[in-house]
Amino acid sequence: MNESALDRYFDHFIQKDSSKMEEMEVNEEFFCLLPEELVTLNKDDPGSSSSLDCSSQNPTAAAMAGSSTSMLEDRPTTLVTSVTHQQEFLPQIQNIICTVNLGCQLDLHLIACKAWNVEYNPKVYKALIMRLREPRTTAMIYKNGNLVCLGAKSVAQARLAARRLARKVQKLGFPVRFLNFKIQNMTASCDTFTVSLEQLALQEHCSYEAELFPGLFYSGIPNLSIVIFASGKMSLVGATTDVQIYEALGIIRPILSRFRRH
Repeated sequence: MNESALDRYFDHFIQKDSSKMEEMEVNEEFFCLLPEELVTLNKDDPGSSSSLDCSSQNPTAAAMAGSSTSMLEDRPTTLVTSVTHQQEFLPQIQNIICTVNLGCQLDLHLIACKAWNVEYNPKVYKALIMRLREPRTTAMIYKNGNLVCLGAKSVAQARLAARRLARKVQKLGFPVRFLNFKIQNMTASCDTFTVSLEQLALQEHCSYEAELFPGLFYSGIPNLSIVIFASGKMSLVGATTDVQIYEALGIIRPILSRFRRH
């Protein structure tokens, strides 16, 4: 076969292959279209047989396309509203104080000599102070075996920290046990909308002295104290469970809504 025949053969082959590639690209673009784009394509190009068959032979698909379009239009507003609504009264636990009894008498001077990250000065305070890096907590250990742990951000962290502290004391040779673990106090914070404290102070269970402290104290919930600031920040002290914190926010929320500053 001469060179001219070879050139004609390869030109024909390349032309045929490129036409196939164009058809494949067109088909891929068509199948990647969204339902609403198919409907638009059908309206703009009435002569295309593919779009006519898609809309005429499958009316259910067209209906689903219309419903999906309406759902997509309504969804963003609903999501933004719900997320904003949830973020206003979402509490964050800042500190948990828990106690546990180690079940034995302790030699605090021996612990101070052998353990790491401890402070013991009986002339200043009778308890030994021991710190943990993970979870980051601080404990006060007394001679009678009582341990007070603070600084945890959740109940699980508080229990884990108390167990690790008890284990550290046990490794020093004391017959330590883990008795009567209890959450004594939880401190939580919450960001809400701005509030008019001057008007809120006229309500029952409210105490506000702007010259002494910028926050308003609300004492209408038993065993729980709430401090409210004009910026909308709140601090809740006195709860022992997460449920009490959410119940307190459910009570204080409608009260604050009446004195919201616009």
